Amino acid sequence: MAQITDQGITGRSLNEYLGDIKEKTLAIDPEWNIDPDSPDGQRIGIEAEMFANLDEAVVAAYRSKDPDSATGEALRDIGKISGIPIREATYSVAPITVTGQTGTPIPAQSQVRSRIDNTVWLTTAVIVIGVGQTATGFATCTTPGRVLASPGELTIIGTPIGGWSSVTNGEAAAGVAAESDEDFRIRRNNGVSRAGSNMRDNMEANIASVPGVTDVKVLENSSDSPFDVDGVPYTGIAVIVNGGADADIGLAMYQKHNPGTPMLPRYSSKTDTWVDPPGANGVKVDVTSPVTGNKAVMTFQRATGLPIFVAITIQREGDLPSNIEYLIKKAVIADSTRSLFSGETTTGFNRGGYDIGEKVPPGRIYTPVNKVLGQYGDSYITSLTIGISAVAQGLTPIQPTIAQIATFDPDNIQVTVIP
Repeated sequence: MAQITDQGITGRSLNEYLGDIKEKTLAIDPEWNIDPDSPDGQRIGIEAEMFANLDEAVVAAYRSKDPDSATGEALRDIGKISGIPIREATYSVAPITVTGQTGTPIPAQSQVRSRIDNTVWLTTAVIVIGVGQTATGFATCTTPGRVLASPGELTIIGTPIGGWSSVTNGEAAAGVAAESDEDFRIRRNNGVSRAGSNMRDNMEANIASVPGVTDVKVLENSSDSPFDVDGVPYTGIAVIVNGGADADIGLAMYQKHNPGTPMLPRYSSKTDTWVDPPGANGVKVDVTSPVTGNKAVMTFQRATGLPIFVAITIQREGDLPSNIEYLIKKAVIADSTRSLFSGETTTGFNRGGYDIGEKVPPGRIYTPVNKVLGQYGDSYITSLTIGISAVAQGLTPIQPTIAQIATFDPDNIQVTVIP
């Protein structure tokens, strides 16, 4: 039977049990007929299979308590012990600009629709149209998962409000599907730092555990400069978040924020004004401590998508399926959304998609393309370029800003196959 020792757990295989039972049976009577097609031989086979199945169950139960090997519900239970629940599918968030009569308030949960696919998006907070007859805010898609919205697609006002005349949007930061075991295991391992004493680590882990948050980045200026290259003030931090509700993120920041640490963009509670221009990404949250009742202002930035344009040329060698262009586009997008190697044990490849502010080198895109081509003979890539527009293509890596995430849209990927 399976044994648990200080070295771990060991079990026996079906063949080992089969040989052991045969040996013990013949020790009783060497003339016993235990051929596989005899009644006793079949009985031995049934017993050996039962013992092997029991060993497998014991080993699986033992390993289900190990975060590195647990799967499914067992892995979720481990996450609950750490206070880190599984993340369900999340929703795309787009920055929006509204125009209309000065002073008009647009309530939270007001509807905006896409002129392309008619998806419904809801404003995340109250937006008050300013003196320039415009204001900015954010809208969350009501459809879970990866819903794309390029600039200028969210132009239909779904909730008519007097004084609100038009709306448009910037590139949306896409949501993600429900979390896989692989992604949840990585996030749980990172999340155990929530209780740590390093503000940057435990704040990032605390925000990452907010429902709906898919990505979070915490930057700090530890240099002697008044502002570092990212614009973070001296001794300050910059928090960039994708997904989640403003109020929940603000509270998660407050719970781990060290007093006296400025945040980018900075906001003065004394004068009730922004010190740094918040731009379209800046968010201010008024927080009241649920423990002491103390009040504070937390500021962070919403991540926005940076569309990446790709041009790929393939030399056909042998047969390629008629939908090769679709397959390659699908693989490039899967690589960007952490699903290219989903369910596979392949190692040696970047499986993490693109994080907030992560550089996009053109060589990275060879992996998903070759993964497709490798299934169909000897066809190969003759050129692969990237850019931030269809006409500006090259081999230079693309560096998003600290508040951007690289996004890939099928319409922005051009695949050319040379016969």
